[in-house]
Amino acid sequence: MTPQILAIVMAVVLLVAVIVLLRSYVLPEKYAVLWLIAAVAAIVLSAWPGLLEGVSRFFGIASAINLLFVGAFFVMFLLLMQITLELARTRDELRRAVQRLALDIEKATPNDND
Repeated sequence: MTPQILAIVMAVVLLVAVIVLLRSYVLPEKYAVLWLIAAVAAIVLSAWPGLLEGVSRFFGIASAINLLFVGAFFVMFLLLMQITLELARTRDELRRAVQRLALDIEKATPNDND
């Protein structure tokens, strides 16, 4: 099996895995978009390896593999940013829910000082 065929097969497996996770509601839609774009880009770049060389020449990058690593770093950075924002949003929602619960408990508890 040639490296190009192996890369195409691996990219298609990634695409199928993302679709299966999306259809089984394991992977939320808001996270799936970036993974679907990455899988399609992997299929395109593995099917036409000259495309990566042309893009790297266009940007003035000496080696195509360097462009691939920069692209992968950028995708991972976007995923990390998305997860960090979701974590911050969840933290704020949890804080507000705990504050509301504390106020409800305080209102429901009879005051012993009376």
